[in-house]
Amino acid sequence: MSAVSVRLKGFSIRRDGAEIVFSAEGLSGRLSDAYDALHEMAAEDMLPYMPVRTGAFRERTRAANEAMVGSGKIYAGVGPMGRYLYQNRAMVDAATGKGPCFIPGVGPRFEKGAQLAATDRPLHYTSEDARPAWFEYAKARRLKRWIDRMQAILDGRRWE
Repeated sequence: MSAVSVRLKGFSIRRDGAEIVFSAEGLSGRLSDAYDALHEMAAEDMLPYMPVRTGAFRERTRAANEAMVGSGKIYAGVGPMGRYLYQNRAMVDAATGKGPCFIPGVGPRFEKGAQLAATDRPLHYTSEDARPAWFEYAKARRLKRWIDRMQAILDGRRWE
């Protein structure tokens, strides 16, 4: 059987019968760059769909995600607030069955240490772009862009 050699943008595959020789020179750096780019895009693209009126929740989520780069994990929302907003369920104090108190200038807050329980009642988001499961929504809308950028990085091309 004759040898076949194929060159694929930065790495090569040679097939001699059943033998495959794979050279990954330069690939590990591009894989790391592509992975970091995916993390960055996913974290940023979900922000417009988060249902919050102030920037504190978004900034805490952004900071948590910056700390997670390279870990394989991403936060859709931090803290207990992220859990119930993402699931689109109103929360109540598990002990009293009551919702949060409104503190002027601060917003709704539960007592410190209160254990929360989800209800069947959906939340009402005030922003027209906000929606539950905002990461999944962003992924559905932007997945092709994410893939295209990762492919460009893996191919050694500049992303515009």
